[in-house]
Amino acid sequence: MTRSRSFHRFHRWTAKLRRRALRQALPEPREGELQASCPAAEVRRREWQRDQLHDLVEVEEIRLAG
Repeated sequence: MTRSRSFHRFHRWTAKLRRRALRQALPEPREGELQASCPAAEVRRREWQRDQLHDLVEVEEIRLAG
């Protein structure tokens, strides 16, 4: 028994919707699109920590030199 045309069209359509949903869920950028490697909040936190460590090193160097 052969399947009907509407049956095949329906399953192609649902497969297309599944692929579209999966593509949207992936963290990969689309072609020609830039994507940050991590969220902006994470970058700000990391830079703040780096700045604080730099200040501590400077203070320690001044204290040891003086």
